[in-house]
This record gives sequence, C-alpha cells and structure tokens, in this order.
Amino acid sequence: MRQFLAVLLWVGVVYPSIAQVSSDLKPERPVELIVGAAPSGANDRIARALQRVLQDNKMVNQILVINKPGAGQTIAFNYLASHPRSGVHLGLASSSWLTTVAAGRVKVTHKDVTPIVKILDEYQVYFVRADSGIRTGRDIIERLKKDAGSISFGFSTAMGNPIHLSITRFATLAMVDPHKLTTVVFESGTNTAIQVAGKQLDVGVQSPGSALQLTQSGRLRLLAVAGPRRMPGDLSNVPTLHEQGIDAQANVFYTLLGPKGMDPQQVAWWDQAISGAMQSEQIKKDAIFNYWTIDVVGHQELPAFLDQHFNQYRRSLSELGMLKE
Repeated sequence: MRQFLAVLLWVGVVYPSIAQVSSDLKPERPVELIVGAAPSGANDRIARALQRVLQDNKMVNQILVINKPGAGQTIAFNYLASHPRSGVHLGLASSSWLTTVAAGRVKVTHKDVTPIVKILDEYQVYFVRADSGIRTGRDIIERLKKDAGSISFGFSTAMGNPIHLSITRFATLAMVDPHKLTTVVFESGTNTAIQVAGKQLDVGVQSPGSALQLTQSGRLRLLAVAGPRRMPGDLSNVPTLHEQGIDAQANVFYTLLGPKGMDPQQVAWWDQAISGAMQSEQIKKDAIFNYWTIDVVGHQELPAFLDQHFNQYRRSLSELGMLKE
C-alpha cells in the first residue's frame, strides 16, 4: 500500500473544483476521447481515469475512449482533425506526439488543433528483467562502449520522443554513434514491459505504471528513475539516473487537445471541467498509484508552453539528424 501524497504542481491559476464547473455548456452528445496508443498503456490509463471522473461527476452523459494507435500517435490526431469545430471530440496527446510533430513527419501539427489543458507529467523508469546482468545505468554505458548495438532498448510510442532522446544520451556518454543503438518502438508501455520480461528486449524505458505489475511479480527489476528526484512510496529505493552519475531525464507530459475551430467558450468550459477533474480525490488516488505528477497548464498559457517544447525538441532532433528534410 503506497503511503504518500501525490506531487501536485499547479501553474499560476486557481481552478474551480469539478463541482463548481458550470453545466451550461455540458455536451449532450457522447464525447469521444481519442488516444493514440493501445489499451492498457499509460495513455490509455490516463484517458480512462478522466473518463471515470467526468462521468461519475455528471460532467458528461457519456465519454468513449477511442484507441487509435500507430505512427507515433499521428493516426489519432488525423482522426481528431477530421472533426473540425466539434466540441465533443478530444485528443489526449503525450509529448511523444509533439516530438513527431517537431521532426516534421506529420501533416497535423500542434497548430492544427486547439490546445485545451496540460494535465500531468510522468517521469519514466529504466528497467530490465529480474535476472539481467545489467545492474545500473553505468553498466549500460560500459556495454555500449564495447558494442553500440549490443543492448536492445524498447519504448513507446515513436522514434525521437522524450524517451528515445533519453536513451540516445547514453550513447553520447558512451561516446558512440546514437544511430547504432538497437531500439524497438511499441504501441504501449505495457507491451514494452512484457517484451523485456519475456527476454525479447534487454532494457525498457516507460512509465512506472507500465512496469509496476511485472516488477511486483518479480519478473522485472527497476534500474533507475529518469527524473529529477526519487519517487516516493514503493519506489523510494530506486535511484535516479543522476545519482548514478548519468545526466539524462525522460519526462512525458500529457495534454488534452480539441479540433481546430472549437468555440472559445467550449474550450474554456473543457479547460475548467478537466482541470477540476484533476483536483478530484479519485484522480489524486490514481496519481499516487501511477506515480503521476499533476501539473495543470490552462488553455491561455498552453500554446506558448507547446511552442517552447516544440522548439526544444527541434534542436535536440536536429543534433541527432532526425529532422525530416
């Protein structure tokens, strides 16, 4: 049983509780919450947590989670973009999608949707199968020095995303070509964990929630937290990469987006409704269980937030030669 409080970082604005949100613009039609990843992974868990709270609190009559995995979440956002001006179509984007946008590999970008609210951060963990000879992040570096392709890394949902950029940092520290790394992309973090436990992969890098069940069953072992500090509770004994002398992080943040042309009043309503949901006791419990860091950025500040990270990702991907010409 985890006995700690979720880390709550609220950005500048005091949001109403979910009970205080006006019902004037409550959608009458079923709402589609589109997820660009397969069921059971981090994206799906977040979407279903929101679905439960919004329905239980009567903010919507019905909300359907629509899984459209593939192509670095671009299938999902092409679908979202096909419903312009709709107030009942929402997309859950992880920052993995924004890196795909930054790489220039998509038609629908963050400029072709309506930013509504950023809801949380999820610092990733490095893990191996329980009997692996890899004990620390330093072991990874030493093996890469001898053979850059000797370790297979698994992650979701797209090449060049924040998780992949964290992995390439190991190549830099080992002074090897990052393009020689062996990397495999999956449609969900849970799939990555299963492949590592089944000995098809050496190292997985995913959300704590994706690896936790197999870790608790003794099939996986956590190597490090790719974040600024140790995680509380059951993972408090897992060191950070920084503690192991490795300057690398992997944070995946999650944002709710609407199609282009949404009514501004509808955008503001969804911002309030979802921000209120993030303050609910149920979401706080989910945050504790999944090791989420709740960090809300509303619709007025969100465009600048996305532009800032887009530019950062462009620079990092350019250094790796991963921008589409």
